[in-house]
Amino acid sequence: MDVIRDVAMLAVVFIHTCSNMVVSGQGSILWAPANILETISEIAVPLFYMISGVTILNSSKTRDLKYLFKHRIVRIVVPFILWSIISAFSFQITGDGFKLDLILKKIAMMFNQPVIMAFWFLYPLIGFYLLSPAIKAFIDGASKSVINYILVLWYITNIFLPGIVASLPPEYGVYFNAYSSVFMFLCNMGGYFILGYKLSNIDKEKINLKLHTSIFSIGMLVAIINMYIVHRYALEQKPLAGFPTAILLPILAGSLFLILKKFEGKYPVKLQVVVEWVAPLTYGIYLIHGIVIALVQSIIDPMKYVFVFPVAIVICIVSVWIMSKIPIVNKYLM
Repeated sequence: MDVIRDVAMLAVVFIHTCSNMVVSGQGSILWAPANILETISEIAVPLFYMISGVTILNSSKTRDLKYLFKHRIVRIVVPFILWSIISAFSFQITGDGFKLDLILKKIAMMFNQPVIMAFWFLYPLIGFYLLSPAIKAFIDGASKSVINYILVLWYITNIFLPGIVASLPPEYGVYFNAYSSVFMFLCNMGGYFILGYKLSNIDKEKINLKLHTSIFSIGMLVAIINMYIVHRYALEQKPLAGFPTAILLPILAGSLFLILKKFEGKYPVKLQVVVEWVAPLTYGIYLIHGIVIALVQSIIDPMKYVFVFPVAIVICIVSVWIMSKIPIVNKYLM
């Protein structure tokens, strides 16, 4: 889990350092690598949700409401709120200048929308934390076939059909767009929560490494070619543009999860030490990476992501590690 957590964290930071290049850097020699690496990094958020599913749904404490509100919710919500406030001040000051009314409005709107878009990830995650006792009760009582059924239903209704809707012209896509209340108990990220739990309980000795390496490699190649063509020729509004990538994402995330699980216990000792040192810092890194990237990009050309990324990730890791050593900061901000 520590390896997957670190990989996902690096991918999230990378996505936000190369977005400028992907959006407006066509013609640059660095555009194609950025497009390829960003496509690969899209698995970051699914992996984070899968990790949450592993840790929460495998825990005997999950059905304890007292533990949920005394420990888990506090641990995730308090740092999120505080860093949202800090981010509101930071981005407003470095943007249009200090305007208290605008800052307070952003903070007041926090429940309705993220202060910075990078924080969108936490809204459904908090929802899953709140629902985790009920999901755990369902998981504990469900057979493997029922869990598989839920995952298939989730994939069809939240991955496959929305992919068709988004990829077809509106006049045709509407026929595949279910009425919003039909699948009210399923959501796009919810399946990853359960998928992580399911895959974590597979015996690693039964994982076919060659099979999943092939699935991941071929699937990722298809996704990269697809997104390269979409971005290169501005095909976002064309029929089925991006559809292969959208429907492959859960398969790619699941295969990578199993590949990394297969190598559990086989990593070099020095790598394990680094991984285990960074893993507890990942939530703090996620919370501060937006501010750090903006700071680095104010010094280094945002289009030069090959320099922005390593500088930003080092600053994030070192900063969070230092803050984690200060008890009160570690308690409320990390």
